[in-house]
Amino acid sequence: MQSVPLALEHFRRGGIVLVFDRAGQPHLALSAELAGLAPVALMKSFGSNAFSLALTAAELFQLASNVHLPKCEAVSAREGGLWEYEGLSEAAVDLARLSGLKRQVLLRALEPQDVIAFAERHRLPTVTTGALMLYRQRNEAAVDFVASADLPTPHAAQPFRAHSFRSSIGDVEHLALVSPGEAVGDPLVRIHSECLTGDSFGSLRCDCGPQLDESLRRLGASPGGILVYMRGHEGRGIGLANKIRAYALQDKGLDTVEANRALGLPEDARDFGQAAQILRALGHNRVRLLTNNPEKATGLERHGIVVSRVEPLVIPPNPFNAHYLDTKATKFGHMLPKRSAT
Repeated sequence: MQSVPLALEHFRRGGIVLVFDRAGQPHLALSAELAGLAPVALMKSFGSNAFSLALTAAELFQLASNVHLPKCEAVSAREGGLWEYEGLSEAAVDLARLSGLKRQVLLRALEPQDVIAFAERHRLPTVTTGALMLYRQRNEAAVDFVASADLPTPHAAQPFRAHSFRSSIGDVEHLALVSPGEAVGDPLVRIHSECLTGDSFGSLRCDCGPQLDESLRRLGASPGGILVYMRGHEGRGIGLANKIRAYALQDKGLDTVEANRALGLPEDARDFGQAAQILRALGHNRVRLLTNNPEKATGLERHGIVVSRVEPLVIPPNPFNAHYLDTKATKFGHMLPKRSAT
């Protein structure tokens, strides 16, 4: 039976928790500092693949001293845990942090079997990464409101209302622009990931700049429309310098996915939990979403925002980004028209 408080109590007493990752795969999780002989033996008997030790970079040089720990490979988790990314290692360190323990967690995949029967037989509480994420949403604030002011733009006859927010993770600052008036029904919303090269410099390698302009035009014409501008999402979350490194590989013939993989970077490292918190801070739990990317809708819904409708935001390709847009359609599932073969 899934219960986050039950799992936390069991974990802080040195017990194993069965954690289901985003793909639904079960993993055994145990506090490294409290790992005893019996639970480690259970993980050895019923686990598959190698042991790993999930920890944050801050914990790397303060490893738990425990004679019962088996040989394992360290796996880095993001400092903000599930606020930053819905990954297994992030869920594991959140388990430890919420339990008041060192963020060092022994992990091992569970061998194929009747998982529910296994959990009941060994009296192991179960949680999913999604349940842990929702627990944090209900009990913590990842963003803090800072200030509001009018922001006149060429995109609307009246100023947008700009609301600034500061993240508690990495001190990143986000901005929400709200168009004048009250939305009739669910507001039209655009979650726009920061893109310095496209938004500020007009780069033709992507469609980000034109998407931002078109979003503001459509939101300005929609009373109560909201643009949430997410800082820290540069290059789908890999950062500006890494994006330029990826561009260099794309210049040699790789597509955007292949370039990220060649650099050992994730294809898409973004998470929309803080965007969801900003929308809730503005008073909205349901939205109409302006996007071509179905993962944005899924990402918001994982964080408790109902997406009642998805509206496309298609920008005509240019000679520099046509291949990039094709890759977004074929490898990321973006809802974009396919080009005719030439």
